[in-house]
Amino acid sequence: MVTAGVLLAAGAGTAAARTAGAGGPVRGVPQTVQLKLPADSVAVSPDGRTAYVSVGHRTSGARLDVVDTQSGAVTAEVVLNPGFEIAVGKVAVSPDGSRVYVLYGLGRHLQLSMLAVLDTATNTVIAKVAAPDQPRPDRTQTGRLSALAVSDDGSRVFVAQGGPVQGNRPNLEGTRILQFSPQQLAYTAAVTVPGKYSGGIAVRPGGRDAYISTDRGLTHLDTSGDTPVVRSTVARAGGEFAGLSVAPDGSRLYRVDGGGAGAVVDLATDSVASTFTVDKGRSIRSLPVSADGSRLYTLAQDTTVLSIDTSTTAVVPGEGATGIDGAMDLAVGPDGHTFYVAAGNSLRVIGF
Repeated sequence: MVTAGVLLAAGAGTAAARTAGAGGPVRGVPQTVQLKLPADSVAVSPDGRTAYVSVGHRTSGARLDVVDTQSGAVTAEVVLNPGFEIAVGKVAVSPDGSRVYVLYGLGRHLQLSMLAVLDTATNTVIAKVAAPDQPRPDRTQTGRLSALAVSDDGSRVFVAQGGPVQGNRPNLEGTRILQFSPQQLAYTAAVTVPGKYSGGIAVRPGGRDAYISTDRGLTHLDTSGDTPVVRSTVARAGGEFAGLSVAPDGSRLYRVDGGGAGAVVDLATDSVASTFTVDKGRSIRSLPVSADGSRLYTLAQDTTVLSIDTSTTAVVPGEGATGIDGAMDLAVGPDGHTFYVAAGNSLRVIGF
């Protein structure tokens, strides 16, 4: 890896893309791609050739921008909703690259209540699905959708939802994990877990386990059946607004919250193996892990990409990148050598 100064100096590079071996995923060309609206979240296709960025503004609507990672061209601007008081959120790509899922909201009191499904062959929205209603008192709204994750076979999408919203007062109990079927284009299950607020969500390789972070802890769900079943809640491993990531071998789960508190969870025993601390940041949606499991990446102070050695849970000096104003979300390309950062009205593509 190279230092931040070198990374940023290469920001306008136009060098030809390299591949990670024959038939491997393509590296992104280091550059800054200007967008018309503020960027919120980013995900990258399995071949590394396309980035999908959720963008939006309270007076300009919600959209998903499709970016060619080699030329830096915005090849499509897919409108999710053109109205006022719109919010956009997390983006995820199916393992085969055929579908993109993005969260967005309608209206000030229904922010992040919708899931849009994009067909990547045509860059068209094939479904817009509202979160199913949840048990709640009168004069409250359905809970906010905070994150989503796709199973490794692409057959299910899991969405994290907070408890019912009651204006400016604290949320009510009723956090849920929602299960969405890409085949039916509909939610097929909604399971209540302990907590008022939801953070990140992660799926363990193999398709039998999902995890959701809430203010009450980390809840482990068995997803081997048609409907997820709660197996356990791990104390001290949750946290409001916490992001989650599972090691590629499925042995550990990493959690970092917006206050910089981190934990390593042993998934064989559902217990906290260790804790650590990093700088404050936007870890709720920005916690990718490297393909070999040796590094965990997160954002700090809205300006910095941190690289964490998973064997020591210590920040690695000289790795990552700095000086990225307004950083909101982070993805690591499938090549393992490219950061994609949603920042301000731009997508920063950084080689490392």
